[in-house]
Amino acid sequence: MHALVLALFFAFQAPGTEQKAPELFPFSEELETVYDSAFEVAQSASPADAGPAIERLLKEAADNPRVSRLAGKYYFNLGQLDDAERYLKLALEQGIDGPRRGDVLSALGAIKLRKERPVEAQELLNAALEIWPDDVVAHHQLWLLYMKRQQVSVALRHARRLVELAPDAPMSHMALSAALAETGALEEALEAVERAKELGAEPSPFMSAIEEEVSRQRWMHRIWQIPLGMALFLGGALLFSWGAGLALSKLQLGQLQSDNLHLLRAEQTHQERRVDRLYAAVLWFASLLFYVSVPMMLVLTVAIAGGVLLLVFMMPVVPVKLLVVIGVIGLGGLFAILRGVFTSPEQGEEGRELAVSEAPALFRALEEVADVAKSRKVDRVLVDAGTGIGVREAGGRFRVLMGRGERILHLGLGAMRGLTVTELKSILAHEYGHFSHGETRLTPIISRIQTQVIQVIQSIFSMGGGNLNPVGWFLRAYFFVYLRITAGHGRRRELLADRVSALAYGGDAFGAALSKVVENSDAYDRGIVVALRLREAGRPTRDLFRTVDSVALNTPPVLQSLIREELFSRPVDAYDSHPPPTERVARVAGIPGQRPEEREPALSLFADPAALAAELGGKVLEELDSTLKARGYEAPTPLAATDEEQDRLASAIILQSSAFDLKERNHTDAYSLLQESLVRLEQAAGAQDPYLVPQLVELARLHVQHDAPEAARRVLQRAIDIVQAQPGHEQQQVDALNEMLSEIPVQRAA
Repeated sequence: MHALVLALFFAFQAPGTEQKAPELFPFSEELETVYDSAFEVAQSASPADAGPAIERLLKEAADNPRVSRLAGKYYFNLGQLDDAERYLKLALEQGIDGPRRGDVLSALGAIKLRKERPVEAQELLNAALEIWPDDVVAHHQLWLLYMKRQQVSVALRHARRLVELAPDAPMSHMALSAALAETGALEEALEAVERAKELGAEPSPFMSAIEEEVSRQRWMHRIWQIPLGMALFLGGALLFSWGAGLALSKLQLGQLQSDNLHLLRAEQTHQERRVDRLYAAVLWFASLLFYVSVPMMLVLTVAIAGGVLLLVFMMPVVPVKLLVVIGVIGLGGLFAILRGVFTSPEQGEEGRELAVSEAPALFRALEEVADVAKSRKVDRVLVDAGTGIGVREAGGRFRVLMGRGERILHLGLGAMRGLTVTELKSILAHEYGHFSHGETRLTPIISRIQTQVIQVIQSIFSMGGGNLNPVGWFLRAYFFVYLRITAGHGRRRELLADRVSALAYGGDAFGAALSKVVENSDAYDRGIVVALRLREAGRPTRDLFRTVDSVALNTPPVLQSLIREELFSRPVDAYDSHPPPTERVARVAGIPGQRPEEREPALSLFADPAALAAELGGKVLEELDSTLKARGYEAPTPLAATDEEQDRLASAIILQSSAFDLKERNHTDAYSLLQESLVRLEQAAGAQDPYLVPQLVELARLHVQHDAPEAARRVLQRAIDIVQAQPGHEQQQVDALNEMLSEIPVQRAA
């Protein structure tokens, strides 16, 4: 390929590139003769002989871009790409004229492509074609680039153009043949090969492969009948699942929007029960399809790898490296499928088990809720600091399907803050509703299949050749189809569980509880971010939930309103397993409860909620520190600070984060809030605290965006002063800030 590019460089010159008049960059008569001779020798069989003449030209006419262009091509010919690139770039800088400029750009593009820098190569080659659309070198290199990218249709277009521009060049027809072969047009590819032979192309393994492939097509079709049948079955089953799932999902969405939807089986009409049975049938069909597809995927993997190996062995020269690659990908694909199907990732339990003695009132509440939902009570309760509340059944798949799995409740302390006892019970009744409707029996199967599909896909890609493996294509399509089917099922089961809760504890109580849990989750997530920022400021939080409460307290109302709207009014997505909270709250609103209201705080159900919060929150903070250390982050030495000082700094950080959140939403209050937050950060951390430096830099950028360059300059200068005041400061940081300062324009007086 390199020799071909060398031939192209000199065999196809841009029109007028060597004409002598008019000449923008003339030589003396003597040097013109030297140049012509060097140019001729450079394209001969012994291009190195042009070296002395080129060295003379470089000494006596170094400013002439024609010399730089010739030197660049000369060094490319010798394989010295760096020198070639340097001289070609110099020719551009020296103002090489239009036609020659295109020639130089295409040569640079070829160099970039050889250096595995395809993006730069593409830009240069396209620029060359803008100057000279008939540049053969540029078309050839773009053909090669797009073939490497597997963009065969684009490569084919450049190959056809090559044939038009150089119809008598064997390489044009070979390029066309390669592109056609990639598209599967083997008959046309064979014609291009024959034409290349007529023009003098030497026989090659590629030519033989094309010829043999055409003669072998019918035979290969017979061999592939069984794998092809399997592929068609899988494709048809997947298409059926997609179509049925799409239709039923739309029907479910329509029902979810209906005020007359009957959720309980005793209330359902015959048509509603029939839709439920159809949905269950499609769900089971899609679930079984995965396990049926496993042996077929193994056969298809063997067939594909075997077919490729057969093609390789039919080549005149068998490349050993290619055989190894195909073998690794084929065997790796088999191993990936088996590993993904028959191995399970170790899933550690989140949280720790809660003893009855730690919350006797909570366990009594769980017995009450189990009676309300007409379900067996949970066997264990796991608690953590997070905001998740959910149930699951653990154990073997058969045990779970038979309803004899171990029932586990996951309870996040962060979700319970602000709930009353009745509100917590309504949430627990919702979760128990999943038990009473039998959903937790099917959930492990759905989860298991989704996990296995992801594992197989990841394994195929980790073994190499993922993008080339049709099994990987099928699995990715299957995953999204299955996800869509199960999502519609999930939306319905959530509304069923909501109804169980509302009938027992009142729809308004459940709606209030759901709203609080959603808001608590957002506050907790933002509280973790604030805890990280406090760590960066050298004042790590000692009480996670105090920081979380500070987020809820200090977030500006305008942002709270926007966040609430985003949390509660999101549209239903086809892959969403839960209806939006607003819809769920509206559906149960006004449903009277049967249990008396208990307004005591939900945390009062624990014997010592403060100690439990300190334990679980402290564990989260320890995990945050461990994660930061594992990533190489060196936190500053903690500074002594009272709880009040910590709260002031946290509130300032929250205000600053809120300003950035508003900025992302293009809100007009972001600019003023950011300035206010910096004032409060200074008051809380101290005017010379190095933590202020990145905050000042961000404020300076915002000043520039708001056409306040002088304010930006003042803020950056303060950042520089803070850095310089630190003992042993890094001059590199000062230089970087000074460079930013120099880039800010000076505001002129009006």
